[in-house]
Amino acid sequence: MTPVVSAFAAKKGGGGKKRVAAAAKGFGAPPPTWEDVARKIKTRAPPNAETVNCPCASGSTYGNCCAPYHAGTKYPETPMAVLRSRYTAFTWRDIRYVIATTHPNCGDWREDKVSWVKELNKGGMFDNHDFVGLEPGLEELVGDDEGFITFTVKLRGHEGSDFEGQEQVIRERSQFLKGEDGSWTYATGELVLEL
Repeated sequence: MTPVVSAFAAKKGGGGKKRVAAAAKGFGAPPPTWEDVARKIKTRAPPNAETVNCPCASGSTYGNCCAPYHAGTKYPETPMAVLRSRYTAFTWRDIRYVIATTHPNCGDWREDKVSWVKELNKGGMFDNHDFVGLEPGLEELVGDDEGFITFTVKLRGHEGSDFEGQEQVIRERSQFLKGEDGSWTYATGELVLEL
């Protein structure tokens, strides 16, 4: 379990203790955790991901930009860090990170994370489009624990999808909330879709 996932699991009351207790009571092998299920899902990260330009358009290589967030060695310290690292996670199909950085107030958040992982994997939201561009706006902080960013994402439909070759532009004004541990998560957003 990565440190980011561990921190979020601990904050939500999850973790390994329940697994050990279930196994100790003689019910057989414990069911897989949501992290176990997510870890088995193939990502779209290239084999040389650490050395290529980060998809978030920061100008840095992935290894020097979003990789530490995805690996759990660094927490998103600003709303912009969450936005950029989540964009890269969507681009490269890192379902685990998307879930770990979603605030419980978000309409997408699910208590049953195993089902959530399977829903994201099956739903096609990662598979019907290429993420081809992120244009973040300015970060607007409201106090110490709330922030907003209006941004634009450009998508292109995959070959064989209903949107094949079509570019879509999504503008969203997103809310981010800071947790007690100092890390930021995505809370909600208002979308406007343009074809």
